Amino acid sequence: LEFYHKYVALSKNDRKPLMLAFAQGGRFALSRERIHARPRNYYEKLLVALSRGVNPQEGFWMETVWWDIFHPEALQSQIPICELPVLGETMTRGPYADAGILDAILARVPKQGSDR
Repeated sequence: LEFYHKYVALSKNDRKPLMLAFAQGGRFALSRERIHARPRNYYEKLLVALSRGVNPQEGFWMETVWWDIFHPEALQSQIPICELPVLGETMTRGPYADAGILDAILARVPKQGSDR
């Protein structure tokens, strides 16, 4: 979350959980105007943050934050781009049943409507 708030949203990290909607693969098209919605130095700082290593963790974040980078007026941390299911309601146990992974995830994520 620190990367998202520091380099994408340009906001203080409120430590609240953040669920991002994104299409896997990072394929999209933009107009010149949309790219220019942010100043050049914004992209320069982002490039520096992503150039710190051969395989930076932040690079994986990029796939999930393209919308927020190019739509600063409609950040997903402020305005969800679509209705998402509540975690746990529609998630099936599937291949994670034996590993206990789903239980571990659900234990770490606050229930909707709680302050935890």
